[in-house]
Amino acid sequence: MFEAIGSAVGAFSSAAASGQVSIEAAAAQDALTRIGNVKDELSVLLRQSGEGSSDVQLGANPVGVAMSRKSMNRYDGDDSFKAALTLLLDQTEKAERALRQCIDNYVDIDDGHAADYGRQA
Repeated sequence: MFEAIGSAVGAFSSAAASGQVSIEAAAAQDALTRIGNVKDELSVLLRQSGEGSSDVQLGANPVGVAMSRKSMNRYDGDDSFKAALTLLLDQTEKAERALRQCIDNYVDIDDGHAADYGRQA
């Protein structure tokens, strides 16, 4: 699942960087606002998730200790909720940069067309 999100955002980013996609700033404003809200919410969730430094208390016996270690490894591991939040935040920031690049592309194209029109008039 993570790869699908990353590849879709990567493709959009590449298209924006190459100038294949452009969008007027006013048309993109709602998307930029929503992306900003998502980034804020993800940042809050990551801050609230802490560092995973507190031990899971499952009992003072070998089974409880082993389960506690396993829980903490999953909490901090590559497939953890925290890792998923971090990846989602990274991809959201990448999508925001790409959308801003699309706006810049539109401005460049629009300015170019305006200059061409001025020469023809």
